Amino acid sequence: MSYSRLAGAVFVTLFAILALAGCGSSDVVATFDGGQVHRAELDKQFKLQRLLIAPQYPDTPQNRLEVLQQYIVMHDILDQKAKQEGITVSNKELSDTVAQYRQQLIQYVYGNADALNKKMTELGLTDNDLKTLAMDDIFSRKYFAKHLSVSDEEVQAYYKDHPADYTIAKVAHILVKTKQEAEQVKARLLKGESFAQVAKAVSLDPSKDQGGELPEGPLSQWVGPFQDAAMKLPIGQISDPVQTQFGWHIIRVDSRKVEPLSQVKDQITNKVMQMKEQQWFNQAKQDAHITIEDPALKQAAGGP
Repeated sequence: MSYSRLAGAVFVTLFAILALAGCGSSDVVATFDGGQVHRAELDKQFKLQRLLIAPQYPDTPQNRLEVLQQYIVMHDILDQKAKQEGITVSNKELSDTVAQYRQQLIQYVYGNADALNKKMTELGLTDNDLKTLAMDDIFSRKYFAKHLSVSDEEVQAYYKDHPADYTIAKVAHILVKTKQEAEQVKARLLKGESFAQVAKAVSLDPSKDQGGELPEGPLSQWVGPFQDAAMKLPIGQISDPVQTQFGWHIIRVDSRKVEPLSQVKDQITNKVMQMKEQQWFNQAKQDAHITIEDPALKQAAGGP
C-alpha cells in the first residue's frame, strides 16, 4: 500500500503516524538517523490505519513494515524539515482538517458519528490522535507545495507519453481459448452473424451477457495487446485474433475519442505531482538509514 498523501486521496496523511509521548515501552522496533520507534507507537498506528483507511487491513509483518517506514519518513523526517523551514500550522487549519477527516469517515465508512466514536473508543483513539494526523497532513502539503511543482512542459510530456490514459473507447469483444477458435469466430462474423449472438454463444468473458460489450472507458484499463488493438482498429471493423494472458480475442471498436489536454490538465498535474512526492518519499526513506530491529519486520524487509 502506498502512503495516502502520495496516492492523492482525501486522507492525505492518514498513514502518517502519531507520535506517542510517554509510550512507556523500551521495545525498539526500528532506528533511523535521528531517532527510534517503539513497538507501542507502531501498535497505535495500526489501530489508526484500521480506523481511517481500512478496518479490515490485515495485521501482517509486511503491512506493519510499510506503516513503520511511512511513519519515520512522513512524521519524524518531513515534519522536522517543515518546522526547520518555519512552516507552521494554525489552530483553524487543524480543526478544519480534523472536521474533514470526520466528515469523510462518516460518509464513506461508518455512516454516522456514533459509529465512528464507538470505533475510536474500541481502538483506544482520541481526537488528539486525529489532531496529530492533521498536523502531519498540513505539514506535508505545505512542504511539498514549497519544494515540488509541475510545469506545463511536464504535463504536455506526460499527456503525449500516455495516450491510452486519455483515449476513451466503447469496445466489444469475444474471448476464446485458442487462435483457431478466434479465427472461426471472425469467419462467422464476416459472414454476417450478429456479434452479440456469437458472443453469447461462445465467449468466455462475462461480457458475453451484454453481447460482448464492455463499459466505455480509457484504453489503459485493458492489457497491452488488447489496448494496442483497440487503439489502432478502425471503428466498426472486426479485428484479427489478439492474444492476451486471458486467451484470444476478436475485438470491435464502436467509438473512440481523445480527451483534449485542456480537459485533463488538472488530472495530469496531480498525477505528476504524486509521482514526484513518491520519488521524494523513496529518497527520504533511503537517506534515513532505517534499521529494523524487530525480527518479524526484519524478515518482511528481506533481512536475515
